[in-house]
Amino acid sequence: MSDGRTLAITGAVCFVLGAIVLGYAVALDSSTREFRSAALCNPGVEDANCLQRRAIQITDTGAGRFGGVSTVDFLDSGTPHESHLGFGRYDTSVLEPGASGTVTLWHGQYTNLDIAGVDFLTDQNPVASQAVWILFGVIGIGFALILWAAALAWNVMYRPRDAAPN
Repeated sequence: MSDGRTLAITGAVCFVLGAIVLGYAVALDSSTREFRSAALCNPGVEDANCLQRRAIQITDTGAGRFGGVSTVDFLDSGTPHESHLGFGRYDTSVLEPGASGTVTLWHGQYTNLDIAGVDFLTDQNPVASQAVWILFGVIGIGFALILWAAALAWNVMYRPRDAAPN
C-alpha cells in the first residue's frame, strides 16, 4: 500500500470519528437548551427544570496532572460531595479549604460552583460538555482535511513518471 493511500485512509478514519463525535454533540443540544432556559427555583413552586442555588463550604481540593486544581470537595447541607472542574481558565486561588460560596444544582447534578465571584463550570455542566465534544469533533475533521491534503500532495509529488521518448 502506498503512503498516499495510507494517508487517505487515515484521513477517512479521522473524518468518520469526528463526524460521530459531532453527532453526539448535536444529541446533547436538547439538554443544553433546557439548561440555558432554566430559571432559578422559587420556594413552593414545583418545577423539575429549575436551577437550585445552595450554600456550600469547600473542604478540600485536588490537583490535576499539570498541578492546577481539578477537583473540589465541598459540603452541601452537611453532606460531602465532589465535583470535577471543566475546562477553562479560572482564578483557582479562591478554591481553598474553608472558602464558602454557592453551587448550582440542576437535575441532581452540580453544574456550577460560584466561589468569591468566580463561576467555575463543572464537568456535569451540559453547556461545557457540549462545547468539549464539538471541539473534539472539529479537531477530528480538521485532521482528516490535513491528511487528505497531504495524501494529495504525496500523490502529486510521487506519481509515476511517463518514460522519456528516445
